[in-house]
Amino acid sequence: MKKFTKIITALALCFVTAFSVGSLAACGDSKTIKVCASEVPHAEVLNGVVKDILKEKGYTLKVTVIDWTVQNDSVSKGDYDANYFQHVPYLETYTGTPELFAVCKVHYEPLGIYYGKAAKGTAVTDGKSFIICDDESNAVRAFQLLEAKGVFTKAAEGGNYPVKEDGSLNLGDTQKTWTSTTGVTVTLVAENLLVASKKDYDFACLPCNTAYTGNVTSDDRAAVEDDKEQVEGKANILAARKSDYENDAEYKAKIDVLADALLSKEVSDFFKTQYLGAMTCDSTTQIDLRK
Repeated sequence: MKKFTKIITALALCFVTAFSVGSLAACGDSKTIKVCASEVPHAEVLNGVVKDILKEKGYTLKVTVIDWTVQNDSVSKGDYDANYFQHVPYLETYTGTPELFAVCKVHYEPLGIYYGKAAKGTAVTDGKSFIICDDESNAVRAFQLLEAKGVFTKAAEGGNYPVKEDGSLNLGDTQKTWTSTTGVTVTLVAENLLVASKKDYDFACLPCNTAYTGNVTSDDRAAVEDDKEQVEGKANILAARKSDYENDAEYKAKIDVLADALLSKEVSDFFKTQYLGAMTCDSTTQIDLRK
């Protein structure tokens, strides 16, 4: 009977403690960190190296791979503590509540221009048809890369330039193809169809992760993002709930230990060996954004 009473008392204390700090999490969850992520390289990095670092710190990391289009909502509503899949410009398009914030930058996945039906060795400036990802942040990034590599120029396009001054697309809501003043066409395609569609166009702008999962190697790459400011600005981030980080000490501790692990040398070394240098993870991308 005494043992039963102790169990009841412990459970009651657990629930009182949980509600007193404004959390619905069970007591046993204080050392469990739940993160949703894209599969490559994010989940691989979390499971391959970060999980062991956190285990040494007394935490259990649980990683779930879900579609990138729902990851911010999933963190915002509390299904996960954080996510790891996006860069700051994409996060800034998120308007859900509670607000999410970038905790730290980790690595950079270069956007590349890959050969489609154009023969290897063909200059990208000789291409007449291109496909790019149809979500706004990646589309803007692709247009900027094409301009940087000389496919078209802002000066020549004038009001036809595909990116507005505020960084948004200068296209109609339903427009899927942009045509330059010189006759170059750029078609917006869903990310999951990019690899399969590239054979129908001269070149395809593929995000690094899309190329990896589609088994498109760097040997098929004609050009790649290499601007230093671009690399830092588009580095992939760890994102978490801002209000909980500021007001919940237990949640803050979880996010801090996770961020410290992602900023470690062990993670940068993992990128070098696992991805053969194709992705960038070093002092230029591992940037702590916590105040």
